[in-house]
Amino acid sequence: MEKLCFSQLHPRWNRQHGSVQPGDEFCTNKLNLSGPASKRRKTQIPGLDASSESETAVSSDSSSSEEGEDAESAAGRSQGRPKYKIPKVGRLGTGLGRPWNQEEMAGFRKLWPGLTHVPDSAIFTASRTELANMGRGRAKESKVISTRQIKNYERACAPVRVEAGFDECAGTVHSSRFLRGFIGDPQELWLQARTHMEIEGLSPITNYEMGCQGIGDLLTTPVWEEIHNPGSRLLCLQMLSPKSVETALRNPDKSESPKLFDTLGELKTAVITLDTAILRVMPWNHAFRTLALFLVSTNYGDSDLGGKTSKVQVLTGFVNEVMLQNAKAWVEKRKYFSHQDLVNKWPAFMNRSSSVLKTAEPSRGSQKKQKHTKTGSASGGGGGSRPTVPKWVCKKFNQGDCKEIGDKHDAYWDPNFSLKHVCSKILADGKCCLKAHAIKDHK
Repeated sequence: MEKLCFSQLHPRWNRQHGSVQPGDEFCTNKLNLSGPASKRRKTQIPGLDASSESETAVSSDSSSSEEGEDAESAAGRSQGRPKYKIPKVGRLGTGLGRPWNQEEMAGFRKLWPGLTHVPDSAIFTASRTELANMGRGRAKESKVISTRQIKNYERACAPVRVEAGFDECAGTVHSSRFLRGFIGDPQELWLQARTHMEIEGLSPITNYEMGCQGIGDLLTTPVWEEIHNPGSRLLCLQMLSPKSVETALRNPDKSESPKLFDTLGELKTAVITLDTAILRVMPWNHAFRTLALFLVSTNYGDSDLGGKTSKVQVLTGFVNEVMLQNAKAWVEKRKYFSHQDLVNKWPAFMNRSSSVLKTAEPSRGSQKKQKHTKTGSASGGGGGSRPTVPKWVCKKFNQGDCKEIGDKHDAYWDPNFSLKHVCSKILADGKCCLKAHAIKDHK
């Protein structure tokens, strides 16, 4: 079986203990880096025999920049001295499968006088680019690193033989887990996983060790159940809100609707927690990571939602909608939303959410204005109506009948409206007490 890291992979997505069959893995497709045959030409180094000759792919544009010569080399050509080339970078840097010999190194020193005082040990296995830079006296570490990265990439394109063995997801793992990560488009990896896995994903478990990452108490059984299935349409971000987690831990056998976030900080924590958990279960699944990076790149929509009281609500809706679309893409064997897809989707989503943005802030302002108006009328004795308790004060809390824990909770009639546990006592000046105690405890 062939294991390809770019176009086809040996199955890495099986979390369960089992055997691994031998096969080849490619980190990427093999690329033809030699260029058109019409742009190739044979080159030879002084001291190289015919058997050591190599073809170097050079274009008319790159030859001047990559293999430009100094003034002395140009003067030598004007006197009839041939323009020498060095074999293409390859194994051991020489491209010959062996180090340079004495005659070849003498030819390099003749071509680049700057190598005269460079010891043989530095020239012995150096690549042509490193020799050229050293010979011209302008060698830089960044160029040497770049050359090494090119060689490493070429080696990564070669297939890797995966030996048969066993993998224990809770113990000793197979060595294939430590191979180089996938070089290609993560969306392509997503599609490959879909061809190897069932539509339901993996069988869910809750035994992942998350304590060392500090999120062990932020993930509940319902969340673990859904993140094992890339096509789940039940997973939503509110399942990781503090209230939802508290409710699920307190009553694990009781199914309740997810609670909303109170602050943007809670939403951010939920995003990073869910992202970490998904990658622990399915390291190849970068669908939610792409969404999380988009939120970070836009500073969680600050340019469009800055100062809006409904910012958290809108962001939650956007995340849930994208997650639902990605789940549908998994079922239909399509790519998940890329960063550019999210960039295009965000304005359309904002237009659909404009009604929420328009009604959220004025309603809060109108409540404040109404409260100040009534307060002023009562305190001024102008015959105005008696001040009323704000609608966001929990009546059951003041009556001693509220079962919710904390300083606020979702309204019973509208989950998008919050009720606060504060005193509803109307004071002598016409203002409401609004302190953190029930009216029966007011003194």
